[in-house]
Amino acid sequence: MKTTTIIFDVDDTLYDVGTGFTAHRNTDGATSFMVDKLHFPNKEEAQVLRNEYFLKYHSTAKGLTVAEAEGKLPPLPANVTLPPGRTRRFDPEDLDEYWANNLNFPLLGGPDPKCIETFNEMNNKSLNIVGFSNGPRKYVTRVLKEIGLDSFFPPERLFAVNDVLPYCKPDPGSFQFVLDKVGVAPEECIM
Repeated sequence: MKTTTIIFDVDDTLYDVGTGFTAHRNTDGATSFMVDKLHFPNKEEAQVLRNEYFLKYHSTAKGLTVAEAEGKLPPLPANVTLPPGRTRRFDPEDLDEYWANNLNFPLLGGPDPKCIETFNEMNNKSLNIVGFSNGPRKYVTRVLKEIGLDSFFPPERLFAVNDVLPYCKPDPGSFQFVLDKVGVAPEECIM
Protein backbone atom coordinates (compact mmCIF):
# COMPACT_ATOMS: atom_id res chain seq x y z
CA MET A 1 0.00 0.00 0.00
CA LYS A 2 1.22 3.51 -0.82
CA THR A 3 2.22 5.86 2.01
CA THR A 4 -0.21 8.80 2.03
CA THR A 5 0.26 10.20 5.53
CA ILE A 6 3.08 11.10 7.87
CA ILE A 7 2.11 11.51 11.52
CA PHE A 8 4.55 13.60 13.53
CA ASP A 9 4.90 13.74 17.26
CA VAL A 10 5.61 17.35 18.16
CA ASP A 11 7.59 17.40 21.39
CA ASP A 12 11.17 16.20 21.08
CA THR A 13 10.61 15.35 17.41
CA LEU A 14 10.03 18.62 15.59
CA TYR A 15 12.48 20.51 17.76
CA ASP A 16 15.79 19.65 19.38
CA VAL A 17 15.40 18.21 22.88
CA GLY A 18 18.79 19.73 23.64
CA THR A 19 17.32 23.26 23.72
CA GLY A 20 16.20 22.77 27.33
CA PHE A 21 12.56 23.44 26.47
CA THR A 22 11.44 19.90 27.27
CA ALA A 23 13.19 19.94 30.63
CA HIS A 24 11.61 23.35 31.36
CA ARG A 25 8.10 22.13 30.45
CA ASN A 26 8.45 18.90 32.44
CA THR A 27 9.77 20.61 35.56
CA ASP A 28 9.07 24.29 36.12
CA GLY A 29 6.22 24.42 33.59
CA ALA A 30 4.35 21.48 35.10
CA THR A 31 5.10 22.19 38.74
CA SER A 32 4.31 25.91 38.53
CA PHE A 33 0.89 25.00 37.15
CA MET A 34 0.36 22.44 39.91
CA VAL A 35 1.29 24.93 42.65
CA ASP A 36 -0.59 27.89 41.12
CA LYS A 37 -3.74 26.10 39.97
CA LEU A 38 -3.99 22.81 41.89
CA HIS A 39 -2.65 24.19 45.18
CA PHE A 40 0.26 21.86 45.71
CA PRO A 41 2.22 23.14 48.73
CA ASN A 42 5.49 23.36 46.79
CA LYS A 43 7.16 22.47 43.49
CA GLU A 44 9.06 19.55 44.98
CA GLU A 45 5.88 17.67 45.99
CA ALA A 46 4.30 18.58 42.68
CA GLN A 47 7.31 17.18 40.79
CA VAL A 48 7.19 13.87 42.66
CA LEU A 49 3.53 13.32 41.73
CA ARG A 50 3.98 14.57 38.17
CA ASN A 51 6.92 12.23 37.60
CA GLU A 52 5.09 9.24 39.08
CA TYR A 53 2.10 9.67 36.78
CA PHE A 54 4.09 10.78 33.74
CA LEU A 55 6.05 7.52 33.86
CA LYS A 56 2.77 5.62 33.65
CA TYR A 57 0.88 7.77 31.12
CA HIS A 58 3.47 9.76 29.11
CA SER A 59 1.32 12.88 29.44
CA THR A 60 1.02 15.47 32.19
CA ALA A 61 -2.65 16.05 31.32
CA LYS A 62 -3.54 12.35 31.40
CA GLY A 63 -1.45 11.82 34.55
CA LEU A 64 -3.15 14.65 36.43
CA THR A 65 -6.57 13.44 35.30
CA VAL A 66 -5.86 9.99 36.74
CA ALA A 67 -4.17 11.40 39.86
CA GLU A 68 -7.31 13.38 40.64
CA ALA A 69 -9.53 10.32 40.07
CA GLU A 70 -7.32 8.41 42.50
CA GLY A 71 -7.53 11.16 45.13
CA LYS A 72 -3.86 12.12 44.91
CA LEU A 73 -4.28 15.91 44.57
CA PRO A 74 -3.85 17.95 47.75
CA PRO A 75 -7.02 19.24 49.43
CA LEU A 76 -8.29 22.63 48.36
CA PRO A 77 -7.41 25.42 50.76
CA ALA A 78 -10.35 26.52 52.94
CA ASN A 79 -10.74 29.80 51.08
CA VAL A 80 -10.79 28.23 47.59
CA THR A 81 -13.82 26.76 45.82
CA LEU A 82 -14.34 25.30 42.38
CA PRO A 83 -15.93 27.54 39.76
CA PRO A 84 -19.74 27.15 39.47
CA GLY A 85 -20.75 24.00 37.60
CA ARG A 86 -17.34 22.41 37.81
CA THR A 87 -16.96 19.07 39.56
CA ARG A 88 -13.30 18.32 38.84
CA ARG A 89 -10.34 20.30 40.08
CA PHE A 90 -8.10 19.44 37.17
CA ASP A 91 -9.24 20.37 33.70
CA PRO A 92 -6.80 19.77 30.82
CA GLU A 93 -7.97 23.05 29.31
CA ASP A 94 -6.52 24.90 32.33
CA LEU A 95 -3.13 23.27 31.78
CA ASP A 96 -3.37 24.07 28.08
CA GLU A 97 -4.04 27.75 28.72
CA TYR A 98 -1.35 27.94 31.42
CA TRP A 99 1.34 26.36 29.27
CA ALA A 100 0.43 28.36 26.16
CA ASN A 101 0.77 31.59 28.12
CA ASN A 102 3.54 30.85 30.63
CA LEU A 103 6.20 28.53 29.20
CA ASN A 104 9.55 29.91 28.05
CA PHE A 105 9.02 29.37 24.30
CA PRO A 106 12.18 31.27 23.25
CA LEU A 107 14.09 28.21 24.51
CA LEU A 108 12.88 26.46 21.33
CA GLY A 109 15.28 28.61 19.32
CA GLY A 110 12.84 29.75 16.63
CA PRO A 111 12.27 28.35 13.14
CA ASP A 112 14.78 25.98 11.55
CA PRO A 113 15.05 26.84 7.81
CA LYS A 114 16.15 23.28 6.89
CA CYS A 115 13.16 21.79 8.71
CA ILE A 116 10.78 24.21 6.98
CA GLU A 117 12.36 23.34 3.61
CA THR A 118 11.79 19.62 4.30
CA PHE A 119 8.14 20.25 5.16
CA ASN A 120 7.70 22.24 1.94
CA GLU A 121 9.10 19.29 -0.01
CA MET A 122 6.65 16.91 1.71
CA ASN A 123 3.79 19.28 0.90
CA ASN A 124 4.85 19.28 -2.76
CA LYS A 125 4.56 15.47 -2.78
CA SER A 126 0.90 15.70 -1.69
CA LEU A 127 1.46 13.83 1.56
CA ASN A 128 -0.96 14.32 4.42
CA ILE A 129 1.03 15.88 7.25
CA VAL A 130 -0.51 15.21 10.66
CA GLY A 131 0.59 16.27 14.12
CA PHE A 132 -0.20 14.20 17.20
CA SER A 133 0.96 15.16 20.68
CA ASN A 134 0.39 14.09 24.26
CA GLY A 135 0.52 17.81 25.04
CA PRO A 136 -2.61 19.99 25.14
CA ARG A 137 -3.83 21.75 21.95
CA LYS A 138 -3.13 25.48 22.55
CA TYR A 139 0.30 24.60 23.84
CA VAL A 140 1.05 22.39 20.80
CA THR A 141 -0.21 25.09 18.44
CA ARG A 142 2.05 27.63 20.14
CA VAL A 143 5.07 25.31 19.83
CA LEU A 144 4.40 24.85 16.12
CA LYS A 145 4.08 28.61 15.62
CA GLU A 146 7.31 29.29 17.53
CA ILE A 147 9.25 26.83 15.36
CA GLY A 148 7.65 28.04 12.11
CA LEU A 149 5.72 24.87 11.27
CA ASP A 150 2.17 25.94 12.15
CA SER A 151 1.12 26.40 8.51
CA PHE A 152 1.79 22.71 7.83
CA PHE A 153 -0.63 21.51 10.53
CA PRO A 154 -4.16 22.87 9.99
CA PRO A 155 -6.58 22.28 12.89
CA GLU A 156 -8.18 19.26 11.23
CA ARG A 157 -4.77 17.56 11.01
CA LEU A 158 -3.48 18.46 14.45
CA PHE A 159 -4.36 16.28 17.42
CA ALA A 160 -3.59 16.83 21.06
CA VAL A 161 -4.20 14.95 24.28
CA ASN A 162 -7.42 16.95 24.86
CA ASP A 163 -8.78 15.44 21.63
CA VAL A 164 -8.14 11.82 22.56
CA LEU A 165 -8.68 11.66 26.35
CA PRO A 166 -9.31 9.31 28.13
CA TYR A 167 -6.62 7.88 25.83
CA CYS A 168 -3.16 9.21 25.07
CA LYS A 169 -0.20 7.84 23.19
CA PRO A 170 0.74 4.99 23.19
CA ASP A 171 -2.84 3.73 23.80
CA PRO A 172 -4.18 2.10 20.61
CA GLY A 173 -7.46 4.02 21.07
CA SER A 174 -5.64 7.33 20.66
CA PHE A 175 -4.13 6.28 17.34
CA GLN A 176 -7.42 4.87 16.10
CA PHE A 177 -9.14 8.19 16.89
CA VAL A 178 -6.56 10.09 14.82
CA LEU A 179 -6.69 7.62 11.92
CA ASP A 180 -10.49 7.77 11.84
CA LYS A 181 -10.52 11.58 11.88
CA VAL A 182 -7.91 11.81 9.11
CA GLY A 183 -9.61 9.00 7.15
CA VAL A 184 -6.60 6.78 6.58
CA ALA A 185 -5.66 3.18 7.28
CA PRO A 186 -2.65 2.41 9.49
CA GLU A 187 -0.92 0.79 6.50
CA GLU A 188 -0.88 4.18 4.72
CA CYS A 189 0.95 5.94 7.54
CA ILE A 190 4.44 6.54 8.80
CA MET A 191 5.00 7.91 12.28
